[in-house]
Amino acid sequence: MSSTSRGRIPMDSSTVLSRLLIMATILSSTAAINPQCGDFVTSSCKMTPYPDVCVASLCSYSASLKCKKRQPELVKAAVNVSLGNAQNMTAWAVTLSKKSNGLNKKERAALDDCVENFGDTSDQIHQSLGELKHLRPGTFKFQMSNVQTWMSAALTNEDSCLDGFQGVGGDGRVKRLVQGQVQYDSKLISNALALVNWLASTEGYSKIS
Repeated sequence: MSSTSRGRIPMDSSTVLSRLLIMATILSSTAAINPQCGDFVTSSCKMTPYPDVCVASLCSYSASLKCKKRQPELVKAAVNVSLGNAQNMTAWAVTLSKKSNGLNKKERAALDDCVENFGDTSDQIHQSLGELKHLRPGTFKFQMSNVQTWMSAALTNEDSCLDGFQGVGGDGRVKRLVQGQVQYDSKLISNALALVNWLASTEGYSKIS
């Protein structure tokens, strides 16, 4: 390990986060003026806790939503978006853990726990997406209950990650980096869960297909 990097966080880790936050801002402003996101996506996103983030993340799916099955397709799109972000965040956290030097033992343990939590989050969202892709009328309620459980657990994992940084000391740089990632990812998961709950509240898959 190079002595020139000891005791500081490499620039590439913060740069990755900065670019992700800038991209989220650009997507949000783009969605606000894009007429293609005005109808079904926008109205559906109003039921989510973070509608602006919802519209920005799902705008590109609006043209591909099919009229007869657009509700379940939108839910799958939201879960898919949260999965992609969670997987990217896991890879980012692994890189940050390997390249962040000068951390005290508590900071290192908290960061390692976050890496594990992010991996679990990705697995749970992946399970949810797989279930949504194979919904059946006879097992619809059971399947949706599974998805609700997994997506809720994924959201809890994000909170657990941040809880691990309470009182760890240090200069707080790693905590701030992780917090920025977790906050955005939690918004995506929360929005996806809200849409999942809406879909689960329908009276069977046959009513929405």
